[in-house]
Amino acid sequence: MAVCKMGRGAIESLCYANQLAMLARLGRKPDMSPASASQRAAIIAACSNKRNPGERFGCERAQLAAAGLPVRDEAGAGPLHIEFATSAPPTASQRLLTNEQPVSMPFFSLEKWRNERPAMPPARAGAAMRPSELYARVAPSVYIVLASDHAIELAERTAQAQGSAVAVTDRILLTNCHVVTGRPQISLAQQGQTGRATLVYADPGGDRCFLRSDTMPVHPIQGVRRFDDLAVGEPVFSLGAPVGLELSFGEGMVSGLREFEGVRVVQNSAPSWHGSSGGGLFDARGNLVGITTAASSTVPNLNFSIAAEDFWP
Repeated sequence: MAVCKMGRGAIESLCYANQLAMLARLGRKPDMSPASASQRAAIIAACSNKRNPGERFGCERAQLAAAGLPVRDEAGAGPLHIEFATSAPPTASQRLLTNEQPVSMPFFSLEKWRNERPAMPPARAGAAMRPSELYARVAPSVYIVLASDHAIELAERTAQAQGSAVAVTDRILLTNCHVVTGRPQISLAQQGQTGRATLVYADPGGDRCFLRSDTMPVHPIQGVRRFDDLAVGEPVFSLGAPVGLELSFGEGMVSGLREFEGVRVVQNSAPSWHGSSGGGLFDARGNLVGITTAASSTVPNLNFSIAAEDFWP
């Protein structure tokens, strides 16, 4: 999870401000669908040394313009990315959460994905459940995600990123792109069962990725709640794997409904921490309302989840 680590004075304040603004100063991801396959490959190669998403998007725009192609935003590609600010050098686990991780990803066409992706599950109606009932209902749909550069690292559980994912069909799951960015070897785990997964769509600017479970069926959620139906003050529940503790469950409330660069964010007080990225934020009826993406380590109970609905731009 991208988290502002405790810093000092202005550094800490800058990090916190960046988190609230979701680094709105970064450029939006450009639409590369007008480019041919060879042109896209050339653009990606030319910009591969740009490790910061904003710089990479700017490079891609310049390359599109130089090729005489239209330069426009890809729909829904808001730059949800949090910088890591600290006075001490980041640890290996912290580097997985920041600009120091690789940012290379395959190109995915949003237009093509719209024709291939599963439909968004409709919201589930009915009475609110007790927390214990809710946990029993949603826990089977939340998985640990492990991602690495190489299969051997994945098998030995070394040099890997760890996050969470939420199943929306018996094969497709949602997660944050920063969990799997630049790490093509992906596995899923839950309650002792493991399986391999493949990245099938990525919007790295919006931190929204879809995975496909390749070797085991997964258990889908009941429904997805629309952002406009949420209300500040209503209870919400987080479920993920903070610091690798599988299926950790927490209760809070919606404390704000925000929009940054076209991506809606549910500000909430449900507990989240490193490893919860890609986990689920649920309402009391078991509907997915958000995907956990960021939290503050300096301001208590300040967590952010990308609106689940916005995974279907």
